[in-house]
Amino acid sequence: MSALVVRWQALPPNLRGILWSGLAGILFALLNVFTLIPAQHLNPFVMAFLRYLFGTLFLVPIVLRLGAHRTMRTHRLPLHLFRGGIHACGMFLWFIGLPLTTLASITALGFTGPIFVTIGAALFLGEDVRLRRWIAVAVGFAGAMIIIRPGIGDLGLGAIVILISTPIFSASNLISKGLARTESAPTIVVWQNITISLAAFPVALWFWQTPQWADLLWFVAAGLCGTLGHMCQQNGYQLADITLLQPIGFLSLLWNALLGYFLFFQQPDVWTFVGAAVIFASAMYISHREAVRRAKVKSAVGPAGPASA
Repeated sequence: MSALVVRWQALPPNLRGILWSGLAGILFALLNVFTLIPAQHLNPFVMAFLRYLFGTLFLVPIVLRLGAHRTMRTHRLPLHLFRGGIHACGMFLWFIGLPLTTLASITALGFTGPIFVTIGAALFLGEDVRLRRWIAVAVGFAGAMIIIRPGIGDLGLGAIVILISTPIFSASNLISKGLARTESAPTIVVWQNITISLAAFPVALWFWQTPQWADLLWFVAAGLCGTLGHMCQQNGYQLADITLLQPIGFLSLLWNALLGYFLFFQQPDVWTFVGAAVIFASAMYISHREAVRRAKVKSAVGPAGPASA
C-alpha cells in the first residue's frame, strides 16, 4: 500500500487532479441513479434533507479519525455557511427536476456552468467581458435551447428547473475553489453537509413524507457516493486549475446516459447530445479565455507586484 501511495504522489499534480475529478464524475453519476428511484414518489425537499443527512453520517468516521480540530476548525465560517445556503437552494431545484427529465439531459444542461460564471463576473464583479466571450455565451444558451426545445420537446419543466439550478451550483463550486486555497477537502465537505442539512431540515419538515425502508437504503448509497464524490472533487480542485478539469466533466454525460438507458430505459434523443456538444464547445472556449486572461494578469503583476509606469 505504501508503494502505491508513493507512486501516486509521484504523479504530476495536474494528472492527479484530473483523476480525482474523473472519479468524482462516476460517483456523482451513481448518486443520480440512487436518488432517481425514490424521486418518483418522495417530496424533493424531503429528498434533499435525507441525501445530506446520510452524507453527513458518512463523514463521522473521517471526523473521528482526523479529529474535530482538523476537520471543523476554520477561520472562514461565514463563507462556508453562505456557500452551504446557496448550494441548498440549487439542490432543492435539482431534486424538483430530477424525476421530470433524463439523466443525460440533466448532465448536459450542467455544462452551462461556465456560461453563467461569465455572466456573473460581468454583472457582479465588473469584469471586462469582450465580444468573443459574449458570443460564446450566446452559443452556449443556444445549445441549452436545443436540449430543452421549448414548445417542441417533452422535457419542459424538468429541464428548465435544472437549467435554473446550474448557475447556483456554479457559484457554489467557485466558492469551494476559493476555499480550497486555505481549507482542506474534509473541512469544506463537512461544513457543506452540516449547513445544507440544517438549511433543508425545516423545509423538509414542512413537506414531510415518511420514506419507506427501501428509500432509506437508497439514501444510504446516495449519501456515500455524494460524500466520496465531493471529497474527490475537492481534492481535484486543490491539485489542478478548475479550467483544466472542465473537459473531464464531459465524461459524466456518457456515464449518466448509459446508466439512464440500462437501468431506467431512458432514451435521450440525438438533440440532447447535439446540444451538449454545443454547450461544451462554448464552455471550453470560455474556460480557455479565462485561463488566457489570468495568465496576462500574472505576467503584468509579476512576482514583485503590479508594474508601474
